Amino acid sequence: MMTYKAPDGHIIESLPYPQEVTYTCECSDIVNGTFISYETTEDTSVIGIKQIKITRVVSGNSMTITIVESSEQELQEYININTSN
Repeated sequence: MMTYKAPDGHIIESLPYPQEVTYTCECSDIVNGTFISYETTEDTSVIGIKQIKITRVVSGNSMTITIVESSEQELQEYININTSN
């Protein structure tokens, strides 16, 4: 499990892959659009890392945040890309 802090201070907890968590809150001073980011941290698993994909959809003064953990395959691809040199 990983956590992500929404603009209103709410802490969103991820669920095991492939489950998604969605949270909607009010926001201001953020342009409309869809914003995708990733957070990666070390882990005690065999792969050694865990990661969440955060999708934020802003429309007006509302933000819907969807979080999904990365699969083992996605984590391995991330490691391969970032250690290829």
